Amino acid sequence: MGNATSISHSITDTPGGADWETQRRRVTVTLLVVPIAMMALLFLVPLGYLVWLSLGGPSGPNVNSYRQLAAPVYLNLAYYTLQLAFIVTVACAVIAYPLAYLLANIESAVSRLMIVGLVISLWLSVLARTYSWIIILQRNGVVNDLLQQAGITSKPLPLVYNETGVYIGMIHILLPYMGMTLYPTLRAIDGSLVRSALSLGASPWTTFRRVYFPLSLSGLVSGSILVFTMAIGFFVTPAILGGGRVNTIVMAIQNQVQVLVDLPLAAATSVVLLLVSLLILVVYERIAGVERIFGKGRQ
Repeated sequence: MGNATSISHSITDTPGGADWETQRRRVTVTLLVVPIAMMALLFLVPLGYLVWLSLGGPSGPNVNSYRQLAAPVYLNLAYYTLQLAFIVTVACAVIAYPLAYLLANIESAVSRLMIVGLVISLWLSVLARTYSWIIILQRNGVVNDLLQQAGITSKPLPLVYNETGVYIGMIHILLPYMGMTLYPTLRAIDGSLVRSALSLGASPWTTFRRVYFPLSLSGLVSGSILVFTMAIGFFVTPAILGGGRVNTIVMAIQNQVQVLVDLPLAAATSVVLLLVSLLILVVYERIAGVERIFGKGRQ
């Protein structure tokens, strides 16, 4: 280390070394300026325009659009959207946790194929996957045919164009995100800790509850935050599988733009939705730290 430091100082002390250091700094600044400028152009400018439009836009500063959001219809839509996102998140966590546990603790060709399947599912079109559920869940679809052939039901069940279809479709689409977030966390848990707890007389359930689950909690919370924030902004799946009977706050934004042609109101709704998502991240930061999403725990 001492030799490297002295060599570095000797280079910068010479005229040529000073030129090299100046050029390095210029390149560093240039590489930073380009992405910052692109971020400002593609993100900050549109966001600023959205906020300006929500505050009245060309008609002058006012908060009339935000006052309209206090109407019962929008409050009910917001409540239902949060409820929908919460139930979908809980369902994804319940289904993904044992799946991720198996993938993390069983070394076999089957587990590797399942991981590949999870990754491939993220590449498939959300629109195509949503429409496929209409074929599967319709009155003459595969699910209803199997239920009737097994004698479980005597007539087709209403599984699509209602809340049931929306929940099934959203859970199916968001489940891989929960699973892929949980998997590396469970994979990183030291198995010797579990074996030590068992060797000291703890039951399997106590070992899971007192040792394994607390160590996996950061991945579970990270996956829940990811799924919840994505579920809040879902549009395609509720619109198609809901058949117009399931309305969310995002669908209200579409109605404000295309039917009411009230751009300030749509902008205000979008800003509030963004603030809610940011608030969720702030709450998560208070609980566990956003850096855990990237696999770095608190020091």
